[in-house]
Amino acid sequence: MNNPLISIIIPIYNVAPYLKECIESVIHQTYKNLDIILVDDGSNDESLEIALEYLQKDERIFLISKENGGLSSARNVGIEFIKGTKLRSFFEDNKEEDIISFEKTHTFEKTTKIIKKEDIKSNFKQIQKRYIKTNLENINDFIIQELPNSIIHFLDSDDYFLKDCIELCVENMIKKNLDICIHNFDEFHENDCKFIKNPDTNLMSKSKKDFYENGIELLQENSFFSFYFAWQGAFDIAILNNYVLRFTHGIYHEDHDFGTILFCLAKKIYYTEKALMIYRIRDNSIINCKETSVPKKLPKNLEPLRKYFNNYQELRRYFIVYSFLMIAKKLFLFNVNFKNTLISQSLKEYYNPYFDQNFYNDPLRVNEIVKIFIKRLFFYKIYRKIRFYFRHPKKLFKKDNHA
Repeated sequence: MNNPLISIIIPIYNVAPYLKECIESVIHQTYKNLDIILVDDGSNDESLEIALEYLQKDERIFLISKENGGLSSARNVGIEFIKGTKLRSFFEDNKEEDIISFEKTHTFEKTTKIIKKEDIKSNFKQIQKRYIKTNLENINDFIIQELPNSIIHFLDSDDYFLKDCIELCVENMIKKNLDICIHNFDEFHENDCKFIKNPDTNLMSKSKKDFYENGIELLQENSFFSFYFAWQGAFDIAILNNYVLRFTHGIYHEDHDFGTILFCLAKKIYYTEKALMIYRIRDNSIINCKETSVPKKLPKNLEPLRKYFNNYQELRRYFIVYSFLMIAKKLFLFNVNFKNTLISQSLKEYYNPYFDQNFYNDPLRVNEIVKIFIKRLFFYKIYRKIRFYFRHPKKLFKKDNHA
């Protein structure tokens, strides 16, 4: 296909000052065959009104309004509603029928269940054409679909594309038969209105070459043990079917385990040094927050921690360590089947920060998680050694004697 449909997923949460610029950058792309999915994650500013305004302006836009659940849950909703999924057709094409769903994410095992059409109607309400509302916080507790062959590009709602971003991504993916096309980006620092070219946040700027036969080669050759990827390029969404991969719900830095596993599963990958989007750095963003007093309104995943912390930085530091441990857990479970030494090295990047902290308040039971995780690692290493012994007893014996 020389003109494939490209799905652009934009998660939205309280970004009214930036949302118009973001959406405008998408609808005015030089590449026109777009499926634009806006996911409002329970905004309480004017973001939803702005999204509804653009819904009327451009028929390529599909809007879902949902309960607040965080960036991961918003992206996952967008994935389940891309053009070509049964759930999208249920509402857009009036194909009201039962849908086959995987039972869980993050697994090579493809056990399925049936989602009845009555249950779909009770969890999703069609407000108008191309506008769906749901009370689900985490859609993958309800449905996880086999995804169609399609190309996808995420875009955060305070960032924006340059006009030829999608055209150049598609051109490279077709000509080079890619699974993933990565592109450069510029940072815009809102505080001092300054653009930064080739920012340090671009991991690929340190890459040794621009083309890789597979993602593991890219990660290994560049020693990318702590790797992240979500919006820095386009990829074949069918890759996610191999491991029923979605974003981990309810954590920060959700693009780390997602990005690492995505690249482990991918084949041909290309990186263009041309900057194709603007990544905005703002003071009150999730990553760049300097407040010490606990705000009156917290993100939903942080609200349960309010009563345990008086200092917002300490609260966030605690939650980030928790998130890193969840990332390590996802990578560990993936590597039980994938079996690659790079993932084993990556695990240390995520659970090591715990040992530099002293958590007396531990509502998420981080201390217990670490004990279980370390125990799993220990028994997994023993298991690997025993299995190696039965396959190669002479090699292990010589190695032990030499030691």
